[in-house]
Amino acid sequence: MTLKEAEGSVRIDLPREQVWDQLCDLSQAHNYVPGVASTCIDTLQREGVGASRTVIMNNGSEMQETVEEWDQGRSFLLRLHRGDKPAMPIFKRFYFRYAIEDDGHATLARPALLYETRFGPVGWLLGKLLHRQMQKSAQDVGIAMKDFYETGNRVTPERLKDLKTAKK
Repeated sequence: MTLKEAEGSVRIDLPREQVWDQLCDLSQAHNYVPGVASTCIDTLQREGVGASRTVIMNNGSEMQETVEEWDQGRSFLLRLHRGDKPAMPIFKRFYFRYAIEDDGHATLARPALLYETRFGPVGWLLGKLLHRQMQKSAQDVGIAMKDFYETGNRVTPERLKDLKTAKK
């Protein structure tokens, strides 16, 4: 089965190389990923294929994120999991991709959730129902990345709400 993709898109007013320097620091996700309280690198390798981190969510749950693909200066793909299983039981496969590209003197960031559901037709239907929320989540990551990268300030839930309201 093909992976479904829910993608966001934001323009970050910094050159791609500067965005990449921040993005490839896997220890910083808690500063811009909504719902993530803290991040801990689990491997000696801090970037590239095989690097892995544990993220602790605001609700206390944990999941691992392991780099499966790495395109230096452009993108990487994280497998979201709990041990040998996907991060959430509904998914057969579950990933997050960070991709950036030049946009004049700025950078276009395209964060995306990629997934394949379990449970046949029931899982397919649940996936359809979740897709809009996943697109919203990917866009929220992009909005928060932009603010964190441009200001250096951690994005709180209140700040994200303000940013989304200002965008409308």
